[in-house]
Amino acid sequence: MKAVLKAVAGLSVLAMILGCGPSSFEKKGDSAYKLAMKLQGDQKRTYYKTAYMMYDKAIKNNPDKVSSKLRNRYIEVTLIRASMVLNEGAAHMEAIPLFLNDIKKYMAQDVSPDLKQQLALFLSQMADSSLAKENFDEALETIDEAIATASDPSPLKNKKTELQKKIAQDNYEQADMDYQNGKLNKDAEDYVKAEFYALTALLFDSTHADAQKLLKVLRKENRNTYSAYLRVIEPIPDSSVFKKINKWDILLALPTMETRGGSVAAIVDIYNYSYNPLRLKAENFQLVDINGKTYTGKAAGRIEPEILDQEHEAKLKLTFPKPGADIKMLVYKNGDHYSEKPLM
Repeated sequence: MKAVLKAVAGLSVLAMILGCGPSSFEKKGDSAYKLAMKLQGDQKRTYYKTAYMMYDKAIKNNPDKVSSKLRNRYIEVTLIRASMVLNEGAAHMEAIPLFLNDIKKYMAQDVSPDLKQQLALFLSQMADSSLAKENFDEALETIDEAIATASDPSPLKNKKTELQKKIAQDNYEQADMDYQNGKLNKDAEDYVKAEFYALTALLFDSTHADAQKLLKVLRKENRNTYSAYLRVIEPIPDSSVFKKINKWDILLALPTMETRGGSVAAIVDIYNYSYNPLRLKAENFQLVDINGKTYTGKAAGRIEPEILDQEHEAKLKLTFPKPGADIKMLVYKNGDHYSEKPLM
């Protein structure tokens, strides 16, 4: 009975707050805020929502005369509302960017350091949520925003480093698993998957020694195979990361390469994923050694086809001058078109 009376009394107070005139929106917000601090559960949530609405109206009614107290209170209750949505995993997650936009709009130097830190920690939670969905770039961008917001960024900088290392390690472990499957099943597609995940690991931690070592092995294994990540990676974990790794719309492979005297004879496979047909010329192909020196191809016979249509493949017999050092990659250059096939 007491609980019922308390709820009825709370609703009566809420009605009174909402019924006041437009000149006292800030006072209404203060009243709702103070009640929310004393309540629990749904009532607490309701009064915080009311405080937010009243402070929002107070600011919009007089945008040029926002006091430091009102600004801080508004940011606080907006952050509380956003945190409630995030922590409850509610169906209204789309409201969070709107809350954050409200906060950013009124963030100023007179906002308290404590509130700035609270906002930074909230953004850190958002980064965790993005990471759980394998939106790696989004997670790191959100952490960077948290670092820029925080009054004490040091714990967040540490978290960013840990986050990068975790993403790298997770992707390395996936790469190693696919590599082991490839060895066991003699499956070229598993090797291509492994190459993708090893590259992803190194994108987030370029010093990851195990990923570096595995990538060297995979590039030797995949020399005679197109690195067609789009064909083998499903589902794509993070489209922005995928685009950074899946850079080439022309795929290359080098199934045969042998030294004959002062030249290298090779069969070069090329697949055209680009939007344009390609005119094939031997001089568009180059070997590049570890010192960056290039060796331009020559046709061992007639180039066929002369025009490579979209989503078609060609196998070309080419010769190159014998490189003076180990070959690092095969490169294709043709006007705006560029692709490369790393070999080590």
